[in-house]
Amino acid sequence: MLMLDRYLVSGGRALDLATGTGIGWHQRRGRPRALPPLFTVKAHASLIDFDLRGPSRIEIWERPAVGGHDTGDSAVTIDAFRAALADARDGRPRALDLVEPSAANWARVHRVLAREARLAGFVPVAADVLGAVLSQARWRWPSWLKARSLVVFATDARVSAEAALAVFRLATRDARPHLVVRAATSSQAWRPRLVPAAFQVHESGGQECPGGPGELIERARHLQDNGQIIDAEAAARWGVLLTGPGPEHTAARCALARCLIAQRRLLEARAALGSVDGAEAERLRGEIVTGPVEAGREPAMVETFLDVLRVCQEVDDAALTLARAAGLVRDRLAASTVAFVVRRGDTVAVVAHAGGAPPSSRHLSAALRVLDTGQPAAPVDHGHAVEAAWPIRYGGTVVGVVWCHWTIGAPIVTEDIALILRLAATASAPATYELSERDRPSTRPNTDHMPELIGDSQAMREVRGAVLRAAASPFPVLIEGESGVGKELVARAVHGASARRGRRVCALNCAALSDDLVEAELFGHTRGAFTGAVAERLGLFEEAQGGTLFLDEVAELSARVQAKLLRTLQEGEVRRVGEAHARQVDVRIVAATNRPLAAEVSAGRFRADLRYRLDVLRIGIPPLRERLEDIPPLVRHLWSRLAARTASRAVLSPLALAALGAYDWPGNVRELQNVLASAMVAGPPRGVIGANGLPGHITRTTAMAGRATLADARRAFDLHFVRAALARAGGRPIVAARELGVSRQGLAKLMARLDLPPITRSHALE
Repeated sequence: MLMLDRYLVSGGRALDLATGTGIGWHQRRGRPRALPPLFTVKAHASLIDFDLRGPSRIEIWERPAVGGHDTGDSAVTIDAFRAALADARDGRPRALDLVEPSAANWARVHRVLAREARLAGFVPVAADVLGAVLSQARWRWPSWLKARSLVVFATDARVSAEAALAVFRLATRDARPHLVVRAATSSQAWRPRLVPAAFQVHESGGQECPGGPGELIERARHLQDNGQIIDAEAAARWGVLLTGPGPEHTAARCALARCLIAQRRLLEARAALGSVDGAEAERLRGEIVTGPVEAGREPAMVETFLDVLRVCQEVDDAALTLARAAGLVRDRLAASTVAFVVRRGDTVAVVAHAGGAPPSSRHLSAALRVLDTGQPAAPVDHGHAVEAAWPIRYGGTVVGVVWCHWTIGAPIVTEDIALILRLAATASAPATYELSERDRPSTRPNTDHMPELIGDSQAMREVRGAVLRAAASPFPVLIEGESGVGKELVARAVHGASARRGRRVCALNCAALSDDLVEAELFGHTRGAFTGAVAERLGLFEEAQGGTLFLDEVAELSARVQAKLLRTLQEGEVRRVGEAHARQVDVRIVAATNRPLAAEVSAGRFRADLRYRLDVLRIGIPPLRERLEDIPPLVRHLWSRLAARTASRAVLSPLALAALGAYDWPGNVRELQNVLASAMVAGPPRGVIGANGLPGHITRTTAMAGRATLADARRAFDLHFVRAALARAGGRPIVAARELGVSRQGLAKLMARLDLPPITRSHALE
């Protein structure tokens, strides 16, 4: 069993995993009132750890007593160790180098660090113990360590060949949170020394390793010939560490490259050969480039390119695509963690990763720097770790970063790292853009009463300011703007920001009903007042008592209804149709029109006195073509609402956004919403929708704008100007001709030249 997450107990004997020494343990029934502190000495034994389990207390004692004394330097060491533990727990495993001149004091600090690791949820284990345990299990994790976080202690006096391979595999091939502590008990830096293991964990644990580099190289060859590739790799790595420049070093690197090639880790083999010369090294380099004949595989880099492209093209789900791509890049680069990172406001967020827990934003400074500058960050060795990052571009914009982290050195050539990261960034760009756009919060103004007034342009800021000023006053409000700009949204925003927001807001489209029906809708009627009036009915003035009444297209009211509405505004009372007495009402009027009332008054179609009653506070809403900078936030807001209704997970590409921004939008926001709905329904349920997925008239206008001559530009201007005038005139050709300064016949000829459909009587009535 594993007792206290630190001691391996079997057959009545116990082993301290953190140091590799035998220990004694004692179980006391009942808890003592006062717990003795750590390192209490009794009968030449020292208390090094304890745990409370139920009514019992388990104590761990060691002989001889641990020497040394606590110093200020030890406190600094413990603080640095705790910081490294926090980094490892946050998904950024690293190495920590410690130097302790006093061997006796290091023994004491070692115990304290092991206890800190256990209390933090890690299993403290010595490097040689880890190597022996994994070697016994044929390099498979035993059940009691399979899902545990580790702190590995590697000291200058207790390192075995198996320990070197165990630490290397943990740092490059394992996803668990871990920390490697490299400690030296002298004033010199940490230098590994190959020594026999001083303890027996399994039958072969006491076998001594060859002492000379030549013997290590021969052992690597022998083990590889017998099919023991993992053990051969361990011996070859120690041969590389223990040899200096010369033939033996070249032979050791070639032996290591052969082991890596046998495991299809070709890029690591290329890095292992480095700058060594010789016939054997050249032969191995050629094998890496062309691939073994019996394997029938592509060369190493080409095979990696194909695998990354295949992963990014075969999976439809963007999150799964990035997760698989991260795992593949991590495997090819022998990295501890690979993550795809996007911007979230002023910080960064991980959308997919492979290896351990997702790194926290405070560890992704390199990724944030690449997002800001758009320039790749080459692998940089920080002493305790190596990290690199590459920008992901889509549509000319940096939409994310692919970030790599190595715990102890990068075992791949820098040029190979750059090539693979560049390919991964290019292949994963559509999926990264899709996730970044899908999770992007829609742009909303900073007031709770105007959630639908989207836009950051100066014109929209002025509209929101006018809404707040109008809401603070009790007077009628007149909203002017073309059809589809959102006049009703502004009216509801005025009501929502006013003191009347607790009461009802009623709306009436004055152009949709006949004169008699409009009068009955506004003022109500009694039973039998006209044919079909089978019951008494309240009018909108009475229904909106204490609230707001929104009159859309108020310029369409007949003269009779205008007169009655004027009296209601003057006297504050209504008289139902068919009734003789008046009723007091308290309603605020918010009117809207797509044609300026001043022009309607001049034409004799609207009462001047009613206009003055309605036009107390005026809010003008500019058309969408005059605030094109509001199109991106509007598109994101409308697209998110449509996606919620249709369960679509698709996003628009930058080219599609550019095409939407190049269109003049005569129908304003209402037309934009309909175009987006059409693109979403016609497009795929997930992925990126390009410009070709938009309706044809949008893309044709964009294409013409891209290759327009002077004649085309004139025609486009005339078309834009005439359509805008027709929109403001509500489809009335006489009004539009008067505004344009031409006759009705001249307008008809102009519309025929511009290929605009002629306006029929039915269109004008609409």
